[in-house]
Amino acid sequence: MQLVKTNPLADLERMEKEMDKLWQNGWGIMPSSFVNQTTTDMYEENGKLVTEVTLPNFSKNEISVKVNEGVLEVSAKHQDKKEKETKRQYYFRETSDSYLRKVTLPEAANSEKVDAKFDNGVLRISMPLTNVPELNSKEVEVK
Repeated sequence: MQLVKTNPLADLERMEKEMDKLWQNGWGIMPSSFVNQTTTDMYEENGKLVTEVTLPNFSKNEISVKVNEGVLEVSAKHQDKKEKETKRQYYFRETSDSYLRKVTLPEAANSEKVDAKFDNGVLRISMPLTNVPELNSKEVEVK
């Protein structure tokens, strides 16, 4: 029987090379929505329902806000811009050309009086809350 010299780290080295290829060539298998995530927060403040969406690199005229049948829809899409010929050569570039998020509103949200403001890359949507039920809390015994 012939002994063969093996490297126990060979599989790890191979995986490292494969990961390097992915980073250099771009993932290609992941949608851009996973690469450039925005954040969305919804909370109650002073009797209003407030939704904040970070939309970096979008302008006010590229954003659309709709409320339909208890669903808040925020979408953004970059207008087609023809890039001027430059001597710029990208080695790495992460951009997101569009955004879409639909959120079900609580029943107490008054969608007739929606206010939306966009400032410094943050979209802030607010609407009054009506007939907000009082939250009664009680301790429940664990059996």
